[in-house]
Amino acid sequence: MLYFLTLIFLVLFGVFIAFYAMYFTLMILSARKKISVKKPDSLPGVSLVIPAHNESEGIIKKLQNSVRLRYPPDKLEIIVVDDGSTDNTCQLVKDFISNSSGRIKVNLYSLPEWSGKAAALNYAWAHCSGEIVAITDADITLEEDAIQMIVRNFGNPEVGAVTGRLCVGTTANSQTVASEKNYRSIFNIIRIGESNIDSTPIFNGLIMAFRRGLLDNLDPSVIADDTELAMLLREKGWRAVFDNDVVAYELVSESQKTRAKQKLRRGRGIVQSFIRHRTMLFNKKYGKYGLIIFPSEFFMHIVSPLLLVMLFATFIPLVILYSLTSATIMYVLIITLVLLPILVFLPLQQLINSKKISVNPFSIILSFLTHEFYLVVILFSYFLRSLHITGRNENIRNAWKTKT
Repeated sequence: MLYFLTLIFLVLFGVFIAFYAMYFTLMILSARKKISVKKPDSLPGVSLVIPAHNESEGIIKKLQNSVRLRYPPDKLEIIVVDDGSTDNTCQLVKDFISNSSGRIKVNLYSLPEWSGKAAALNYAWAHCSGEIVAITDADITLEEDAIQMIVRNFGNPEVGAVTGRLCVGTTANSQTVASEKNYRSIFNIIRIGESNIDSTPIFNGLIMAFRRGLLDNLDPSVIADDTELAMLLREKGWRAVFDNDVVAYELVSESQKTRAKQKLRRGRGIVQSFIRHRTMLFNKKYGKYGLIIFPSEFFMHIVSPLLLVMLFATFIPLVILYSLTSATIMYVLIITLVLLPILVFLPLQQLINSKKISVNPFSIILSFLTHEFYLVVILFSYFLRSLHITGRNENIRNAWKTKT
């Protein structure tokens, strides 16, 4: 029995380590390639959409940041969609419009009651006049050249969607912030690597852009509108890419509880979209995206957490049985657990350092295990409660169908 459990453990652990070693190495090597970006012949019109729900604390700062963006004023419009705010967000936007110079057109549209971000975006599509629709959140600060940087990607006729890089917009040096910075360093490398190969299925919804003619109405029950839109466009045959030069700043809460809520919601949305688009798995129609990238991301977000549970479930009885037999097997397990991840990580660390990105190995491992724990919770709740068609989301969907 002990030898059988040991064999199962080593096989599972070997698959786990081998996958991450191979995929991370592939992404890091791909990210090192210099991919030239062909700028469009002429700058397209851009509609910058800002969904807002009870954003009175930061909406003025957001609008001030938006009107300072370096882009021709006659080719940029700002559209604020007030999603049934119960504070004075709507009035603040009206006052800003009244007091602004009018250099850049700012329009306000209001939904009578809260309907969710997906429904707010659906409402915005009909009011966008630009060839490119950019979306940003009300609590995000964009670099002044962010729109210029994101638009240049549409010079490539294969690209239908673009997202950018999120930076931690705080000088605080807590463990939470440090962990987030390390996590995003690896996150960005993977997104660059996937984009250089084909497309990335995971977008940063705090800054992203799309060709307007490709946008369809989102199901209002969708949680992660960003990932859902990226996957919808790739399903249509367009590339969805990450541009590291498109920069936005996000304030990261130093509260572990707040961060956990954000991670859980974000993870639920990704799992939901991955399962919705599972027909793209190993589908030759989508090239390297369907054969390599999406299956790998599916593994990381859905298979890997379950595999980790199986590893722990196998390891615990091994620890118990260890006292009844020779220490040899336990020594093998300990050496495997400790040395193999280190041996795998060292060459990856050198590749990461070659990108001039500083990461803490222990922080990365901690962030990874925390992320896996969130995904385990999400997957169990998903299969127990069928996340995307129950409770509040079903009410949202029914309300939207009634309106339309």
